[in-house]
Amino acid sequence: MKVLQGLASSGISGNMMIGALLDLGFPYDVLQQEIEKLHLAGYHFVHRRGEKIGVEGIYFDVHLHEHPHGYDRISETVLPSSRQVHHSHGHGGHSHARGEENYGHKHLTHEHSHGERRSYTEIKQIIEGSDLSKWVKEKSVEAFYRLGMAEAAVHNSTLEEVHFHEVGAIDCIIDIVGTMIGMEYLGYEAITFSPLHVGKGKVNCEHGLMDVPTPATAMLLREFPTYTTTVTGELVTPTGATLVQTLSADVSTCRDEAAIKEQVGRMMALSDSATHKGVGLGTMNLIIPNVFTLFEV
Repeated sequence: MKVLQGLASSGISGNMMIGALLDLGFPYDVLQQEIEKLHLAGYHFVHRRGEKIGVEGIYFDVHLHEHPHGYDRISETVLPSSRQVHHSHGHGGHSHARGEENYGHKHLTHEHSHGERRSYTEIKQIIEGSDLSKWVKEKSVEAFYRLGMAEAAVHNSTLEEVHFHEVGAIDCIIDIVGTMIGMEYLGYEAITFSPLHVGKGKVNCEHGLMDVPTPATAMLLREFPTYTTTVTGELVTPTGATLVQTLSADVSTCRDEAAIKEQVGRMMALSDSATHKGVGLGTMNLIIPNVFTLFEV
């Protein structure tokens, strides 16, 4: 099994993952052609080379035609009592508005008419009904299943009662499926991730502020070593977290703060010396480069 190394010293999101795969050698035209097999409509890609504090890489994003400037994606859990719990998480480059012109800690709130709500079953049908490869379909469905189970657990609900607005939106389906397409094309099945820099602070949600990492993200990363620094923001998004859980080659048992820092430093040194690597750029402007790096050792 071919395994990549993933350096998440500035967190991880779905679009940063795809950006890193594109920079690693995954052809952009292949991504476009394969995503068309999902038969989705109403979107276009943003794909460009850029840099974050001197670190070069590729910025990738999905813009919905009706929301060219980004929007707040809200995951909705519909409970049996019809009580609805809403969360807003930034899935792209760590900003709630994922448009390329939206930088920094900008938090928006919108009504439920923005974006589409889909159940896990509907998302599964979209993926399994496509002409994508068996591996891509299985791993994509697995990622959504893991995220759905995390949402259900934190809301004391069930998978069947969870309806995704945030992750059911077109852009997030593309983030997850596109990642699996890129992994398969490049010939990798898994990733060994560094300890994850999750950020800190608050995220503005429809019913108030939530701590970072948000409950679903924390649930998905409960077995993984994570850490915080002085950097504020939602550095690991729910989509990023479910990709970590789905693609992880192994889970480090490291929980000691000093050992985690040593492990991150070792991974950063390996990344710096790697001759074959890809860098995905995030949206936020931080005191550290907002990037996610994939590399071979």
